[in-house]
Amino acid sequence: MAQMKLVYTTSKRIDALDIVDGQIIFCPDDNIIALDMKSQRFTYKTIRTFETDADRLNAAFAAPGFYYVDETNIIWRLTANRIWRQVTPTNASPIVYGETKEVFPTLGEEGILYYTDNGIYNWKPQLNTYNLIANANTWEGI
Repeated sequence: MAQMKLVYTTSKRIDALDIVDGQIIFCPDDNIIALDMKSQRFTYKTIRTFETDADRLNAAFAAPGFYYVDETNIIWRLTANRIWRQVTPTNASPIVYGETKEVFPTLGEEGILYYTDNGIYNWKPQLNTYNLIANANTWEGI
């Protein structure tokens, strides 16, 4: 099973990313989500949302496709056979990946880690900025 990696980028940069099985790519500028599976990239422009998981389970007329549940932060896929398949894990911590800090949302959120290839950041609402909490130069392999 591939390790899941969440990527936050722009639709102009998505083609520059290598296809990596288990990678989920969010492009909020064009409302695109892409899933890398079996050495292929599958791109979707329509993701519907539910407030709660109960809403998802009670949606009698939901069309096949991808759904995001606000309450749980989980993405689900409804198959043509009306079977719900969980796409993202239940225990995932909220993490946003961007190639550089400049692709992060203008306003961050507390409790979410934002990371690039060069560092890890958190959002400081008092300063209205991202705060570097780990620099890649200080990382040690285990």
